[in-house]
Amino acid sequence: MDRLALWFVAASTWLVGCGVAESPSTPSAAEVGCAGCTVLKGGMVFDGTRAARATVVIEGDRVKQVVFGDAEPRVEAGGGEVVDVAGKTVLPGLIDLHVHSLSVAGPYAYYDGDLHLEDHTKAMLRAGVTSYLDLGSSQHVIFEQRSRIDAGDLLAPQLFAAGPLLTPTGGHPCYQGSPPGDYCVFIDSPADVDKAFEALLPRAPDFIKIVLEGGGSLPLPRLTRASVAAIQEAAAAAGVRVIAHATAASDIEAALDGGVTLFAHVPDEDPISADLARRMAAAGAVVVPTLAVADGLYRTAHGALAELDDPALVDDVPAGVIAALRDPSLLAELRTARFLELVKRRRDHAIANLVTCYQAGVTIAAGTDAGNPGVFHGLSLRREVALLVEAGMSPLEALAAATRRAADVLGRPDLGRLERGALADVLVVDGDPLADVRALERVSRVYKSGVLLDREALALPRKTGLAREPRTGSGPGETCLAASECAPAQSCNPAQVCAATCRAASDCAPGSACFLDGGSFRGACIDGDGCDLFAQDCDNGAACVFWGNGSTSCWNAGAGSDGQPCDASFACAPGSICDPSNTCRALCDPRGERAAPCPSGERCADHSALAGLPVGTCEPAGRR
Repeated sequence: MDRLALWFVAASTWLVGCGVAESPSTPSAAEVGCAGCTVLKGGMVFDGTRAARATVVIEGDRVKQVVFGDAEPRVEAGGGEVVDVAGKTVLPGLIDLHVHSLSVAGPYAYYDGDLHLEDHTKAMLRAGVTSYLDLGSSQHVIFEQRSRIDAGDLLAPQLFAAGPLLTPTGGHPCYQGSPPGDYCVFIDSPADVDKAFEALLPRAPDFIKIVLEGGGSLPLPRLTRASVAAIQEAAAAAGVRVIAHATAASDIEAALDGGVTLFAHVPDEDPISADLARRMAAAGAVVVPTLAVADGLYRTAHGALAELDDPALVDDVPAGVIAALRDPSLLAELRTARFLELVKRRRDHAIANLVTCYQAGVTIAAGTDAGNPGVFHGLSLRREVALLVEAGMSPLEALAAATRRAADVLGRPDLGRLERGALADVLVVDGDPLADVRALERVSRVYKSGVLLDREALALPRKTGLAREPRTGSGPGETCLAASECAPAQSCNPAQVCAATCRAASDCAPGSACFLDGGSFRGACIDGDGCDLFAQDCDNGAACVFWGNGSTSCWNAGAGSDGQPCDASFACAPGSICDPSNTCRALCDPRGERAAPCPSGERCADHSALAGLPVGTCEPAGRR
């Protein structure tokens, strides 16, 4: 049997509640361990609060005992396993409080149509990240992933999810449209809150994420303080915590005024004052600094991602992402003088503001914003802990931020600690991270719910699946996490739902288009939304584009108009569409009825046969 498959066999027979009695502070040798237990002895133990030599006893999916002391106890583990961890440190599984599960860590200009959810999950497990909070993903995908994990159908870290982001129309990160998923919910006044919660609460989000960001040099719409207060009130009534994306001191003030005390970032746009930090501490605020994202952007922009030179990186990061982070053409926008100055200033502000908060007594918990450029899933949490130490936190406090304190934010006292009754999510590393936090990079063992994981089998080149049993047969409209899940004659389309398989537009019903999979000759149909190409009637400044077969859809708008380059996601400003040469072309009406004539020197090239609609694009008169 495959070693990873043994995880599922073991998981189905975990022991629960064996009638463990309280142990005295210094138990006799006969009282350490139990028949069938796993005993980790001979090393250092960090239990989430303190560190010393100790023995850890795992029974089933729970920690039974943590016995501190220098003496080497005799243990009982008949039918179980005694593991000598001399020279190693045993810790609680790590917790990342800011992850974007569906985002790859490539440059902003890199587009990857593949869903790397399973790759990211494996990387987190291999790094010893045994729980995480997703703070912004297409909600039907991330809640489906959480449901499968909770049901025991997937080997994965414990997943907590917020789902969509609550932001004003035109606000970060859905500046101009949000297709093809359900990533943003727009709140423009308190009157929008009830409707938003009616739609969201049935999905049982673990947190509500709000966006407070003014946009810096590019001003953005902001949630009003009345809207923040209304969201907090509705969330409190539902028993759900609100976490605020905040990038400036004024964002922190607005959140505190509305009763929000949990922050997804430390501000990086400007300094926060000692008075504001003291106000945060007095309010019981918790900050998840995400120094890793400022650091990742800085190092990506400066060509200083040293980990790209490690050949073992392919075990945890998709090869396409690694290649993209080496591609000068994809990094060009990050290496302009303006961007280099921006990322340096933001990194400096983030570090200084963390120090101000820490010195004021604000609680610090760890998260990375994984999925941003150079911020790799799983691996980046090690970097975050190291950055906390560099900023002045002790290694013990930094480790607590990634374990016990993070678990407290999640409201889960059975996570992030090694103590009797805690879930046996356990990380073993070579060396002592309290002396050198880089020891977190030297993972020896990872236990998920008491079961030892085969880290080698989880390396990406092994292509080992994480599902207990492969899911197949999903029908039209059902969420799919992989192409193989859909029923015969169905494929997983770009919106991550099963739809009719196609090879050409004619295979799809009128009003839906065929999207080929990664340049292959097979794809899936996706329905259009019927927007008007000439009225450009999409919400939130999105662009109405045609896909063929009579299909039109609202899509993320770019900045380019007629004759200008398309952006990285092949987007143009409303009223233009990206052509095969990656150039934006203005839409025109070949019948001359609904659109203004093309500019002088251009003609209206008729694309009606391709589009299935009377539409063309303005082309240079000599172009064929």
